[in-house]
Amino acid sequence: SGLAPTRLFGLLKAISLVSVFLQSVPAMKLIAPLLFRSALSFQAVREPQSPETLSLLQLQASASSCVDSGVDPVALLQLGTASSTVCDGDAGDPVSLLQLRGQRATAEACVCSKKGDPLCDCDDGDEDDDDPTVGSTRPRKNPKGAVKSKKVTTTTTTTTTTTTTGEAMTCLAWGDPHFETFDGQKMNYYGPGEYYLVQSPVVMVQGKYEINPKWPKAAVMTSFAVGGAVMRGHRLVVENNKGVAKVLYDGEPILQEFPSSFNNDLISARFDKTVSDHKRAKNKQGFLFLLPNDVTLAVLQYQGQYIDLTITMPRFPGKIDGHCGNFNGVKEDDTREAMFGRGTSGEVQEGDSMFTTHVKGQKSPELDISDCDPKAIKFAEQHCDGLDSEVHYEACVFDVCLTGDLDYEDSEEDLEELAEGWWVHRLVDKPMQLKRGSYLGKVQGFEEFELSLDITPKSTQDGWRSIFHMTDGPLYKNCCEEGNRVPALWFHKQSTRLHVRMSRTGKGNDGCDPKEELPLGETTTVRVKVQGPYMVVFFADRVVCVSGNFANKYSPGKRMAALGGDSWHEAADATLANVMYYKARPFPAGELIGRVPVALQRGQFLGTIQTFEQFELSFDIKPTGTQNNWASILHFTKELHRNHGEEGDRIPGIWFRNDSTNLHIRVSRKGNANDGCDPKEAVPMNQVTRVTVKLAGPLLTVKFGNRQVCANNRYSDKVPSMQNVFAYSADPWYLPALAELSNVEYQQTKGYPHGELLEEPTKIQRNVFIGTIDPVANFELSFVLNPSGTRKGWSNILHFTEDMSRNCCNPGDRVPGIWFFKDTTRLHIRSSRDAKGNDGCDPKDQLPMNQDTTVTLRQADGKLVVKFGDKVVCETKDGQYADAYKPKDRVAVYVADPWHEAADATISKMTWKEL
Repeated sequence: SGLAPTRLFGLLKAISLVSVFLQSVPAMKLIAPLLFRSALSFQAVREPQSPETLSLLQLQASASSCVDSGVDPVALLQLGTASSTVCDGDAGDPVSLLQLRGQRATAEACVCSKKGDPLCDCDDGDEDDDDPTVGSTRPRKNPKGAVKSKKVTTTTTTTTTTTTTGEAMTCLAWGDPHFETFDGQKMNYYGPGEYYLVQSPVVMVQGKYEINPKWPKAAVMTSFAVGGAVMRGHRLVVENNKGVAKVLYDGEPILQEFPSSFNNDLISARFDKTVSDHKRAKNKQGFLFLLPNDVTLAVLQYQGQYIDLTITMPRFPGKIDGHCGNFNGVKEDDTREAMFGRGTSGEVQEGDSMFTTHVKGQKSPELDISDCDPKAIKFAEQHCDGLDSEVHYEACVFDVCLTGDLDYEDSEEDLEELAEGWWVHRLVDKPMQLKRGSYLGKVQGFEEFELSLDITPKSTQDGWRSIFHMTDGPLYKNCCEEGNRVPALWFHKQSTRLHVRMSRTGKGNDGCDPKEELPLGETTTVRVKVQGPYMVVFFADRVVCVSGNFANKYSPGKRMAALGGDSWHEAADATLANVMYYKARPFPAGELIGRVPVALQRGQFLGTIQTFEQFELSFDIKPTGTQNNWASILHFTKELHRNHGEEGDRIPGIWFRNDSTNLHIRVSRKGNANDGCDPKEAVPMNQVTRVTVKLAGPLLTVKFGNRQVCANNRYSDKVPSMQNVFAYSADPWYLPALAELSNVEYQQTKGYPHGELLEEPTKIQRNVFIGTIDPVANFELSFVLNPSGTRKGWSNILHFTEDMSRNCCNPGDRVPGIWFFKDTTRLHIRSSRDAKGNDGCDPKDQLPMNQDTTVTLRQADGKLVVKFGDKVVCETKDGQYADAYKPKDRVAVYVADPWHEAADATISKMTWKEL
């Protein structure tokens, strides 16, 4: 313009005062904002300038946005700071409008007022010239050293200031239709019509319920519409016409292709597989709408001409009501009766309808579970079993038994996903060439998340080159405050090595840079995951960088903006595709994978759990093939990036061996980080086998169903309990097993209690360890035995021992042990005492063949007594067992032992107690 900066600033003040005056004249109200914004569009000359120029340029977007909000623009300019609190700082934040559309901030022309100024870092030769940390506003020089001039365009919008109270809550609407209100009350409304789900001055959500001829007893929700102040005069309508969705924004179709997105200054919308890859997710097509003021709508559509909807929002001032309740924190006044009692039917009158066609309301019929056939109820209960929420289970049973449609079961499972916030934000689908300032839309931020993106580098370039940048509001800056990079990725100069930055509490620019470069001309799937105390970078399924600095994670406040590349750096010469951002899933000790079988994938990180010194891990596995290498199934490790070598690296780790379904099971112990137990028997192909790995006392055992198939007694010194252990299915170091996994449960165990040891009839087999019991001198042991044959030698029935390496004949080796004599069913019973390790009492009577006999051993009061039923068949002299041996450690129980042939018999109802 040729004006000195100080004179330009004065001129702008004068124009601003005129614009404020003109706004007081009704006829001039439309002209004043335009005049003021035109004044702000001037750009200062790119000569050496005073520091106040930067303040002006920073304020340019903020001041222009506040003209319509009643704030004095001159006063705003005099503040000397770009305060986001002057305006509403929400979805229409003016700075975001300037930066997120890819326009270069006018502050590029800044002067170096001081070294290291994060708002103005010039090429002053200091070390930060080689890092994008503070390079947000650096002017670029041509080869001769002159600063290149850039044209600057500003964008303005009108904003609405809205106050919220309390944390955001979620209302669910699904099925025919059921509601779970913001306050947690279940409410049903089965009549057709148009009704307010949410009715308030700020947010207006209307739902259309229609009768489907397939299920004539109750209506289903087929459409919804959104309006109110939050939409700033715009209208959003979603319809599901016979399973085909149609989305209208101000009457114009959007999101017509799958997948697709729609972004403007008001909303970010996506049509995608909205439910993520959770253990039960069916990957239904769905929609995600991010509206201003932290209002989120997540939608699933089904072929049965209905939709499921969740509405998540904070409590706004003023009256709120509708089928989602009055949002006052009291669930009792959200019942249908309470709503009608306060005169809130929720019905939308024709003149207020936001739909193109109106459906007149009808009274809801009274329906309950008694309207279903008992057989249909049983059928529904079987198919709905496993839902986490009692509300969803009851609704699923009702819907399935009423309609016979199992699609409702899927609906309930997927709805639980949406209610918990398991949304996938797919920001990029097909490959796109990176350009500086490419605005991809806004997302709901998460403390713990996973970001996945396919990067294909084409060449290397000078300087930091931006790939992807997520930044939190309200100012959406580059660096280096908390929230400015959540996360952000660049290439190092003249390299395809990644520079990955992520904010955390106390440091806005932490991160982790892999040493390995991305291959030129090849596509690499890069994943960034923040969970627990770790930030992890993966190339495909390989861990390439780990930082343990993230115990205190950044908590996103406003919607986060996504750019690829960002507005502050030149873009990398690369393409970006399949960019997805979603919430990471923490898994507590207990259920890790649910009842729905999951095909194993390499590097599938389940989350962090607590492990225990003594534990039981159980899972159902169905092999579908073999790999020509070790094939991982489950792996728990204390270090996310380490496979083996130290205690705690495998606690446990489970694989299939090469070209087989034979299990390789490793459990660390002190002195041997890779000890374990490998069953000789293979897991049957294409069949579901329940596998249980148990560590109790000194014993590690493996079972297939109720059969023990492997035991290791070297675990006296176990690895102690640990927090934040990483659980994989399968791990990133080996190929995944070709198998389906379900019902994975991990829990603490304290060995075997007194009482029942075996209940169901069990065929006695050699070397079957069933657990450990406490060491005592006096006891009673009882069991039912049914012989079906004899052996040529000694045949063992059961054997209790304090030393699993020894059969006989020291004290403690048999406490007790019971055999059949050779070629008979006569019992040989041994029980140690201090003076004799192999003393005992042998009944003369044989047990009847193919009949149940209850055998009881009682060792107390100085003698050993044996009974068949109520009949005493053997007893020692009084006082013979006054020195009955008391083991020094827990006692191992075999049915039968590893040293003899197993008796040809079935045992059941085996109990033991201390006397």
